[in-house]
Amino acid sequence: MLAVVGAAALVLVAGAPWVLPSAAGGENLKPPENIDVYIIDDNYTLKWSSHGESMGSVTFSAEYRTKDEAKWLKVPECQHTTTTKCEFSLLDTNVYIKTQFRVRAEEGNSTSSWNEVDPFIPFYTAHMSPPEVRLEAEDKAILVHISPPGQDGNMWALEKPSFSYTIRIWQKSSSDKKTINSTYYVEKIPELLPETTYCLEVKAIHPSLKKHSNYSTVQCISTTVANKMPVPGNLQVDAQGKSYVLKWDYIASADVLFRAQWLPGYSKSSSGSRSDKWKPIPTCANVQTTHCVLSQDTVYTGTFFLHVQASEGNHTSFWSEEKFIDSQKHILPPPPVITVTAMSDTLLVYVNCQDSTCDGLNYEIIFWENTSNTKISMEKDGPEFTLKNLQPLTVYCVQARVLFRALLNKTSNFSEKLCEKTRPGSFSTIWIITGLGVVFFSVMVLYALRSVWKYLCHVCFPPLKPPRSIDEFFSEPPSKNLVLLTAEEHTERCFIIENTDTVAVEVKHAPEEDLRKYSSQTSQDSGNYSNEEEESVGTESGQAVLSKAPCGGPCSVPSPPGTLEDGTCFLGNEKYLQSPALRTEPALLC
Repeated sequence: MLAVVGAAALVLVAGAPWVLPSAAGGENLKPPENIDVYIIDDNYTLKWSSHGESMGSVTFSAEYRTKDEAKWLKVPECQHTTTTKCEFSLLDTNVYIKTQFRVRAEEGNSTSSWNEVDPFIPFYTAHMSPPEVRLEAEDKAILVHISPPGQDGNMWALEKPSFSYTIRIWQKSSSDKKTINSTYYVEKIPELLPETTYCLEVKAIHPSLKKHSNYSTVQCISTTVANKMPVPGNLQVDAQGKSYVLKWDYIASADVLFRAQWLPGYSKSSSGSRSDKWKPIPTCANVQTTHCVLSQDTVYTGTFFLHVQASEGNHTSFWSEEKFIDSQKHILPPPPVITVTAMSDTLLVYVNCQDSTCDGLNYEIIFWENTSNTKISMEKDGPEFTLKNLQPLTVYCVQARVLFRALLNKTSNFSEKLCEKTRPGSFSTIWIITGLGVVFFSVMVLYALRSVWKYLCHVCFPPLKPPRSIDEFFSEPPSKNLVLLTAEEHTERCFIIENTDTVAVEVKHAPEEDLRKYSSQTSQDSGNYSNEEEESVGTESGQAVLSKAPCGGPCSVPSPPGTLEDGTCFLGNEKYLQSPALRTEPALLC
């Protein structure tokens, strides 16, 4: 342990000449105080104060380091300076990280200790210099060319698009000042008087950093003599479908021609000359009207500028004011497409915008019953709508459009009308299902009751069967059944003859005339005849009764009671027993 301490003591003694020489004889040399760093753009000014030593014999040196480097670096412009201030630029350093400075005093071989400044970020500490200004005069306008602060430096290299400018202009003979705000490097101030001297000054502003420069040096310029050709004025732009219509005012003769040019918006935001950046518009070249139409394909940027020039022969006017155009404000997207989903008492509406510029905008829908003219409007910042508390089983119609509240309060056209019928409500559905169930159940019950009734009737009241002889008669083939006759057949006649001798009868089917003849011949013995109608006539004895009836029908032999002994009759080939009251024996022939 002692050996280590002794060795350390030797090192300190040996190293004393390397560490202390700067302080040798300089114990009374004090370091600088009140160190201050002032930055304008990329220009640094380092200031400090001394303790009153002889300025001729005391010098000062400064060093710096950044957060990325632990080693101190010398500031070349601040080495062994006899003043309490030095100016320099650090173009190679990162202005967005912390930087630290230190200063010391020097006298001969003696130096004071370093006095260090607290670390800081140069970007937030730096100030902006006034912009550089260049003026160009016309007869009734002045073009102001502005160069941003730190034009070629590192400090504001990324902030140039963020600058805005305030221009103050006034007639040299007057104290009334007019203020113009601009965000471009070239600003045209129109509507001035010819041959008049105007003065102006410009300052730069950085809104997000809340910083601004001082005003530039005042400059004055005189406008030129009035041009023979006036400048076209009051430029207006309207949108028609996929085209722009550019209009302007001008009192012109038939020989005046017009041409228009356009400039991309980003070109005006860059410094330097832009006269060669304007592009011609083919459909607006050498036109005699005070309007022209240009397609969206001609101007391919979202923002651009337009200006117009008039010419007649060898005379040409100055360019008109530069009209700024934002395509989102002038060209509206097509009407949206909507989809509607129906529910019981609700419609779900989705608005589908057909253009990407619809993102983040508002939407409006109107809906109404198909049988009514009363329309209801709804507005939302999203494309989905829910229409509640609607009538079930009712047709509703819906239309939608896109709203551009931030863009000149414009709107797209309404979409096509879409109608949809709401579905049955839950209460109605229950009643419909219940009604169908009741009807089905009633049908089943009635069918069951009918089946039971038929069964009971069959068991308790069996059907009555006819006598066997009748059943056999009706079961005969149609050729033998004489009850059912066709219209073409002739009915056969049956004759009953009582108390007569043998009668020979020829039975056959014959035409109507033969039947009449036959009836006349067979009735001569009795002195009577029978025609087609049923008749009863007396015989010579006054007791004969003749009856006729169609074969196959019931056999009825009317005669006085008690005259028939055997009540039988023959009908065709069948024999039927007649009423017991009949006691005579008739002969029935067919």
